[in-house]
Amino acid sequence: MSTTTKHLLSAVATAVFAIAATATTVTNAFAAEAAGASAPAAKSVKVAAPAGKTRAEVQAEYLAARKNGTLLQTEADFDVAQTRKHVVQH
Repeated sequence: MSTTTKHLLSAVATAVFAIAATATTVTNAFAAEAAGASAPAAKSVKVAAPAGKTRAEVQAEYLAARKNGTLLQTEADFDVAQTRKHVVQH
């Protein structure tokens, strides 16, 4: 795999983590508002930290999966996975 492809995959992973973190924050804000938090629209809503994993923990798991080979990295890996899926179906 070329260095450019590796950098592109890393950039995509970072973007996905950022989107997931933002979605969690927005979801928690809506949940707090729907649960009866009587905060006027002009005030900022305090959002508790998500109960799940932190961004750093998710990134560490992602990097560990890449190192031990459990994360699909190349187009060939995707082809092998697709072939295995078809073999299991038939």
